[in-house]
Amino acid sequence: MNHEQILCRREGSVATIVLNRPEKLNAFTFRMLAEIHAALDTLPFDDLRALVFTGAGRAFSAGDDLIDMGGTDPAEDIRRGHHRLVTRLRGARVPVIAALNGYTLGAAFDLALACDFRIAAADAELGDVRVPRAMCSMSGAAFWLPRLVGLGPATEILLLGERIPAPRALEIGLVHRVVPQKELETAVAAFVDRLLALPAGALGAQKACVEYGRSHGLAESLEYEMTELIHGFGREEWGEAIRAFAEKRPPRWR
Repeated sequence: MNHEQILCRREGSVATIVLNRPEKLNAFTFRMLAEIHAALDTLPFDDLRALVFTGAGRAFSAGDDLIDMGGTDPAEDIRRGHHRLVTRLRGARVPVIAALNGYTLGAAFDLALACDFRIAAADAELGDVRVPRAMCSMSGAAFWLPRLVGLGPATEILLLGERIPAPRALEIGLVHRVVPQKELETAVAAFVDRLLALPAGALGAQKACVEYGRSHGLAESLEYEMTELIHGFGREEWGEAIRAFAEKRPPRWR
């Protein structure tokens, strides 16, 4: 499928979605969000092992395009575009990596926070700049940020509209890795290789356990984790894990 505002490519079991409006710092439009959803609809998630988001040019994304966003019904457009994207990524049983190659602001900040891993170029800036523009967050920043960095730092970032340089973002736990800009693609590929070396079923189950525990109590979460564990005993990768242990060799995951 041809897209105008994103690129979507797949190499083996890894898919990459590139936000592709570099002349507009990859600012979101409802068309771009619709294209992202269309791309996700076509991806074979049963065979996928990792999903990467990044941006073309010098930005991941500057957030929503305040001039040319499009849409006709703000509430429904946001639910169908931004909110659905966040919930789809959290529900996907594959790790999602945000490769932050530059500005990651506003709604793009929300997207990055919804990913499982964030790897940033050293000159990237992350933050929520909506309050200084007479807006508030609307697709996850107020939900995710306190859970990642604590209530105090999150309040300061969100209310003051601060931009956080990548090195500082690493210090407070907002990103997982910071690398020189020219090494970002290589670093993301190396990180994806680490994920590909793990059993896909167990990886997806562990992500699901983390997501379930985020919104349920201890007793329910214990039951859910146990159920996922027992279900995993029926996967071929469990048999390979036992054989590899018995034969004192590295496992060979399919």
